[in-house]
This record gives sequence, C-alpha cells and structure tokens, in this order.
Amino acid sequence: MQYLSKFRPSWRAFCVELQKDMKLLFMLILSLQLYRLFVLVMFRHAMAGSVGPSGYVLAFFSGLRFDGRVSALILIPTFLVSILCAFVDLKAVAAVVRAWMARIGLLMNAIVFSVNFMFVTEYKDTFNQWVFGAVYDDFGAVVKSAWTTYPVVTIVAVAALFYVAALKLALASIKTPIFPETWFSFLGKSLPLKVVTMVCMLGIVTFCARGSVVSRPVQLKDASVTRDSFVNRMVLNPWSALRYTLKHHKKVASAAGLESILSGGDIEGAVETLFGAASGGSLDNTMARTSRGAAAVRPKHIFYFVMESMDSWSTLERYRSLDLMPEMARLGREGLQVRSFISAGSGTMVSLSAIMTGLPDVGVITNYQPAAQTPFPTSMAPQFKALGYKANLFYGGYLSWQRLEDFALNQGFDACYGGNHMGDWLEGNEWGVDDGDLFDFILKQLDKETPSFNLILSTSYHPPYDLDVYGKGFPLKDIPAELKEVYDGKIPLGTFGHLWYSDHELGRFVREAEKRFPKALFAVTGDHWSRKFLNEHPTLYESRSVPFVLYGKEVLDGVSMPSQVAGSHLDIMPTLLDLAAPEGSAYHSLGTSMLDPHRRQVGIGRGMMVTPGFMISGNRVERLPYAEEAEAPDSSEVSRLVQSWRALGWWRIMKGGELPEEPDVVAGVSH
Repeated sequence: MQYLSKFRPSWRAFCVELQKDMKLLFMLILSLQLYRLFVLVMFRHAMAGSVGPSGYVLAFFSGLRFDGRVSALILIPTFLVSILCAFVDLKAVAAVVRAWMARIGLLMNAIVFSVNFMFVTEYKDTFNQWVFGAVYDDFGAVVKSAWTTYPVVTIVAVAALFYVAALKLALASIKTPIFPETWFSFLGKSLPLKVVTMVCMLGIVTFCARGSVVSRPVQLKDASVTRDSFVNRMVLNPWSALRYTLKHHKKVASAAGLESILSGGDIEGAVETLFGAASGGSLDNTMARTSRGAAAVRPKHIFYFVMESMDSWSTLERYRSLDLMPEMARLGREGLQVRSFISAGSGTMVSLSAIMTGLPDVGVITNYQPAAQTPFPTSMAPQFKALGYKANLFYGGYLSWQRLEDFALNQGFDACYGGNHMGDWLEGNEWGVDDGDLFDFILKQLDKETPSFNLILSTSYHPPYDLDVYGKGFPLKDIPAELKEVYDGKIPLGTFGHLWYSDHELGRFVREAEKRFPKALFAVTGDHWSRKFLNEHPTLYESRSVPFVLYGKEVLDGVSMPSQVAGSHLDIMPTLLDLAAPEGSAYHSLGTSMLDPHRRQVGIGRGMMVTPGFMISGNRVERLPYAEEAEAPDSSEVSRLVQSWRALGWWRIMKGGELPEEPDVVAGVSH
C-alpha cells in the first residue's frame, strides 16, 4: 500500500533511472571487451599475423554484439524496476537492485575470466566441448592438474583486482545519469519528443538484447569476421561460447541430432556414400565384413596400446634431432607403420569410446548413452573373445574415471585393472601411476598360456608433468641448434621429456614381452594430439596426427601394407582382426583393414580426414611433408565422407541398427 500511495507518473524519473541502467550495461560490456583485448594481447603469438587494423575493428565490433546480449540478460531486474519508476517512486529500490546487479554481474565475469583464461591457455579456444571434462572427468583430478599446471594464484589475484577496481568504478558511475535531468524535462514536454526519445532508448536496448537491429539476432556464424581462426574464436565472450557449446551438445544428443551432423539428415544417403547400398535395411548387416587371414602365424597375445597424448610431429625429419620417440621409430622400422594417421577424437575418452565400440565420436558422450550398456556389433572385445582371446583392459588411472570400468565391462571386456592394482599409488599423481608401473603390472598379470587381447591406456604424458624425467635418463637439456628459431621456449623441454619417458617404457615393455610371448602382436597409437608443440603455429599434421605402428616378428613375417596408406582409430580393429582371425571369419566394423590394398585410402576423425598425401579439416587442406600424392582430394567429397561417417555412428548409438523404412523419415522427424 505504501507504494500505491507513491503512485505518480514520472517521465523524468523513468529516463533518469534508465540512464543509470545504461551506464551499468556499458560497464559490463566494457569488462567483456577488456578481457577480450587482454586475451588477444597475452596470446598474440597464437595469431597467424594476417589481421590488420580493420580486422581487429571488425572482431571487437562483432564481439560487442555478443557482449551486449549477455550483459542485457544480467540487467533484466534493473530494467524492470526502472520501468516501474515511470509510475511509482521506486528510486531507492532501483538504486539497491542496480548496485547488487553490478556486484553480481562483475563477480560472475571475474570468475568466468579466471576459468576461461586457463582454458584458452590449454585449448586456444574460448570454450568448446572440452568444458564437459569438468562434468565427466574426475573433478578433483582436474582441479589438482589446474593447480599444478597453471599460475592459479596469480590468475585469481588479477581477477580479484579487476573485480574490485571495476566494481568501485561501476558503483560510482551508476549514481548519476548520463545527461542532466533538465534535458529529459525538456524532452518530455511534447509527445513527439517523447516518442523520439523512447525510440532511441529502445533501439539501444534492442541492439544489446539481440546483438542486432535487423531482422535476425546475432548468430554464431557472425563470429567469423577475420582471416585468423584464433581471433575469430575470441570474438565470442566466454558466456556466449559456453551457451553455444551447451546448445550444440544438447542438439546432437537429441532425437533431431542427426541433422546437426549430416546436412539434410539423409541416413540412407550416408550408407550409400560409404558402402554403396544397405544390406537388408540393416546398418549392422551393412557393416559386416570378413577377415583376409593375412597372418601366417596367428597371434596368441595382442597388446593394443593407446598412449596418452602421443602425437606424430616429432617423428618428422625436421624434428628427428629431438629424438623424443626412438622406440616408436624402431618399432616402425622393424614392423609396419602408417604415417598418415589421425585419432577418432581430440580427447582421451572420446577416442577410447570410439576404439572400444567401433563407432566414431559424434559428441554424444558415448560411454554415458543407454545403448552402450550392452556391446554394439562393432564393439571390440566381443569380437576378439569370439576368437578365443580373454579381453583385458589395463589403465594406469582410476577406473571410476568417466565410469571406465563399467563401460568396459558393458562393452564385453572380461577384466579391468586400474592404478589401484599397480605399484605404489602414492608415488603417482592425480591421474594415475607412472607408465613403468603400469607396464610392469601387465607383465606380471598375464598368463603365457591363455590367449589374451589387451587394451592398454597409459597416463604419463599428461599434466601436471611432474615426473623427474632427467633423473630417468631424458637426454635433451638444450634445444638443437637447427630448431632454435622454431622453438619459442614457452613449453619446457622437460614437458616433452614425458613423451620420451612413455616411449622409453613402451620400448622396454615390448622387448620383455616378446621374450615371454613369442607369438605376440603389438599395436601402438596415441589417443589424441598432446596440444604441445615447439611454438603456437603447428601445421595440421603437427597438430592432429597420431602414430600407428604394428610390431610382431613372428606374426608379421611376410605381411605387408600398401605403400600409400592412410587410416584412423576405427581402422585398427579390422586390421588386427585380419591378422588374428582365420580367413573368411565374419566380423563387424565401420572402419576397414589397412592391410587391404583395395580399400579407400582415407582416415576419418571428428570433422577431418587424412589421405596418404593430404590432411583436410574444414576449409584447411595441407599437403603432408612426405607426400607423394599429387592432387588434393575434392573438398566437397571430403565433407560428404566425414559427415556420412559420423552420421552412421550417430544413428547406431542413438537409434539402433535398423535403418528407417521410409526414406523421408529421418531421426524421428518427418520431413
């Protein structure tokens, strides 16, 4: 009732309070713009150098459009109170609400800036799908890794200083309007002046709320305004990037997710692209294959290593002087290797899920999907068990991480062993035991007489990079002279020493294992690129390729691989089955055996493809440094293959093995 007694329409009060809201809106937008500037300055070496003054102007203007939308949402309560001030004397209430929204909005920005800065440091992106690591990973381990890897105290201190300074400035600023009250007394004297004033104010609010004054609001595509991909990624503020990441994840995981992967959602067209035609309307039947029986001596024990963050760039001739992976080089020389090779995903669990299920990473967190509670026809373990092998999973970390043990057992593995079974857990770090302890445990665990298939996931080449690698024999203390101009010094050589250590322990294991298990077959790959390079401008190959090596003197005797070959993680299982299964044995796989000279020589990952001579990711097409292939593949054909590959994976995970009876019914949506 006390507010009703204050009811008296006041044009001037409304205009004054709205101006104060505009000031706070400006402060919130300015904080986002200043953070964008800070990141671009701090990570200037990540830019390609092709952005001129006009490019930066476009980037900051486009960023302004996204910043306005975020800031306007925070200020909705103050806008509502200011509107009420046109009818009721609520100036005191408006001041309190505005001050609190300033505190809350700037505090939220300061917190997200702290987290985002560490994210940009690692991924060179604002926020992307890797934010789900905080949800599905071991959160405690993530926090410990961040604490030991980044200058957390410094980052938080800078954010706190920013918050205090910005809040002090904002609280002082919002006490007064932009223009004197007398201006709006004059503008309120006639209806036309009021209309003009309201149109101007509404125009500002509309621009901020929509990021646009035209027919459509600002959209994700509006972030690509320069020729530099890093600058374009920084156009999105952290809040907008997080929103788009969550929105995309939700859409992909929904019933209509197919169309976000395959333009038009034509699943039968995708089958035709990859297989020519569907077999009996069944995707599972279509993925049925037969073994070539390529090995004269079938392996009794198979060791499939998925090495943490092991990438291929150091194997290039240009970087050989670093000698980071001498054991992998030896295994490649004495066995078979594929240089044009990529991972299924850009993170450990997404790649491991693809390897275990035989289905590509499509962004739906496969290990948490209901369909993954039982093996898929393409799943790895049951197919090797059918050949008489015991299927084991060995992981140097916590088996509870990403529900790995449950997932592996659901996918048909007989036994799972984690870091708690191995060595002294206290001597490891938050991600697990050292690779040496992992490999020693495997040697002790296996029975020579029982045929085994062993999937092994290592951990040592991973933050916090706290191993004493020099104490373990890492020889590289100075960068070789020929690489001094390439190396920017930002990543300590000791970090690369963890790759050397993993390689060293791998070689030691293989030497010992081939003595104990003469008919052993070893397959080695990396789970994803390490995101560690000598500088911030790696090529596509340097930033995406992982190795693949096959080794086993008895098993591979007389076995050859095509001279021009390319592949990815999903091609490893059929390659191993070609060696382990008798000729004519049936199995299911989306990938194809890399021993088959008649296969399509491509490797497909998430959003990219490799051929024997080229690597393609989006609009980037790069010739590989050792390429013999003369002509680059057609970009439209690449896009069609990659989309079809991922579409079939999505369909099998989300919809099942049967294809739709009606061609125009896609993902449960009738077109």
